[in-house]
Amino acid sequence: MRVARLLFVSCASLIVAVPAYAQQSPAPTRSVDDYVCAFAGECGQQPDAAKNSIAAPPVRGFRLSVPEKRPEANSRSTQSPAGSSRSSGAATADTRRSGTRPISTRRTQQAQAQARPAASQARRMDLRVSFLLNSAELTAQAREEAKVFAEALRRPELAPKHFLIAGHTDSSGGRALNMELSKRRAQAVADYLSTLGISRDRLEVRGYGPDRPLPGHSASSPDNRRVEAELL
Repeated sequence: MRVARLLFVSCASLIVAVPAYAQQSPAPTRSVDDYVCAFAGECGQQPDAAKNSIAAPPVRGFRLSVPEKRPEANSRSTQSPAGSSRSSGAATADTRRSGTRPISTRRTQQAQAQARPAASQARRMDLRVSFLLNSAELTAQAREEAKVFAEALRRPELAPKHFLIAGHTDSSGGRALNMELSKRRAQAVADYLSTLGISRDRLEVRGYGPDRPLPGHSASSPDNRRVEAELL
């Protein structure tokens, strides 16, 4: 009997402890610096900042390559400085006539364009907020993500700026329903930001429903369910 009571007390303590653990808020997936980098260009030492933007192209895995030196077909032009000069001059003349640039130069310029900070290319970011099914109620994870964005909006770099909070859905279900749901979700984010001290005058709300799917995604893809912040 005594053993049974001990087992009952132990099980009861476990039952009480589980909900307390489950209620812990998950860590946000973005940082304040991510938003300041994307919207104000204050990227600091963030070499992977381009990954945080929807509009910016990914640069991970890109590598600059230096063309290998190949032996000249004519040995005399290799040995003679004058010959090499004539060869270089001919190549330059050909380049001018054709209106094209050497391949190595074009590759270098393309690499530099892709490696520029995301702030010069992107004006919007996915806030990564989630909602209950077919609802505009923010989840615990969504509230943590919104808190980070609110803190970024209070930074001096972003404090004078205005943003569009845009809701998006996939194409499952009726279009009218999705348009209304996307607007309510964007509104829910703006309302929560307002409770965190962000002036409503800085926020514009719009719902696009399924009309603006992500690049490379079909309209029915669940990945299209998102709320974005766009710099106005």
